[in-house]
Amino acid sequence: MIYKKLFLFCFAVAISAMTLKAQVEDPGPGTVVVYSENGDKFTLYLNGGQMNASPMSRVVVENFKEVPVSFRMVFEDGSPELTKKGLRQGKYCLYSIVKDKKGNALKMKGCSMDPPADPAGTSTQSPVTTSAASTPDQLSAKFVDGMIVINDGRTIAVKKVQANGMTYPRVIMTALPGAKVSITYDDNSESYSAESPLKYEVKDFQLNNAYFTLTVDEGGPARTWHVKLQNANGYDLKID
Repeated sequence: MIYKKLFLFCFAVAISAMTLKAQVEDPGPGTVVVYSENGDKFTLYLNGGQMNASPMSRVVVENFKEVPVSFRMVFEDGSPELTKKGLRQGKYCLYSIVKDKKGNALKMKGCSMDPPADPAGTSTQSPVTTSAASTPDQLSAKFVDGMIVINDGRTIAVKKVQANGMTYPRVIMTALPGAKVSITYDDNSESYSAESPLKYEVKDFQLNNAYFTLTVDEGGPARTWHVKLQNANGYDLKID
């Protein structure tokens, strides 16, 4: 009887280990599709990286390589943000945004080694396809048309919003939480350092409407990038 119980225990442990391995096994680069069943437009973030430059009701991300995935959807109509964590268990993963009693919810429609049936694929709206490029040896960034464009394929929105009340220029950053951020000026000793999310207000009035260097450290020298931005008197520069 004792040997039988021991055998059953070992068998259960082995099955659990095999199940866990199957859950976290890397399927290789694949495609992630997220769409709204109600046609609501949203901006998709995967593991902190923005996948589409403007809100859309369907986003296709190709060549995505990460297995644990953190989803974040920011809706154009101001609905509460939707977040969820999961594992990519196939090369082709399809998710839909549906409304339930609590609001929006993200549901997995299929995740396999073969392309699943995509009910959103017949939509008349052209999808946005984003390629999740492989990570380069050194990160770099540039500012283009209101977006910070990082050389690994990610983009971060930068918006100039009129401030409430009389304030010096401010920088409000919510993107890349946990990253080490610094702000410096070429011709002024004023500087600022903090972890994102952060809120920085210019101290020297001579720096109104000045250009500054935003440096973001996401984990060491190779994961550090810089970009030139300009503040504006009476405005908040929101980086999200």
